Amino acid sequence: MSQAMRLAGQLFIAFLVLVACDTAGRLVSWWLGLPVPGTVIGILLLLGGLIVLRCVPEPVGRVADFLLAHLNFLYIPAGVGVMTYAALLADDIWPILVALFASTFLAMLAAGYAFMAVARFTEKQGQDE
Repeated sequence: MSQAMRLAGQLFIAFLVLVACDTAGRLVSWWLGLPVPGTVIGILLLLGGLIVLRCVPEPVGRVADFLLAHLNFLYIPAGVGVMTYAALLADDIWPILVALFASTFLAMLAAGYAFMAVARFTEKQGQDE
């Protein structure tokens, strides 16, 4: 088997691993009736597997890099959905915008306070040594 065919097979299997983690997460979420999206559970399953391996296999890293580099193409269906339901969204645009900006502000505020707390903690640790 040629080197290119071997690489293509490895990348295909790596992609299947990502899809299997996503599918397993969705099934777990559905079976247990969890309020957490299945994709999040799938990502946690993938993270657990990578922690057990203590490294990211090269083919999985290559597939993940490719997907991240082309992430904007994956948002096209979401954009079409927004356009399809534009009239429905227009009825509730103000609550949506308030929630969007308030949650963004609160997340930035929480991140800032967390950063300051960690900076104080590491500074204190540095002085103790």
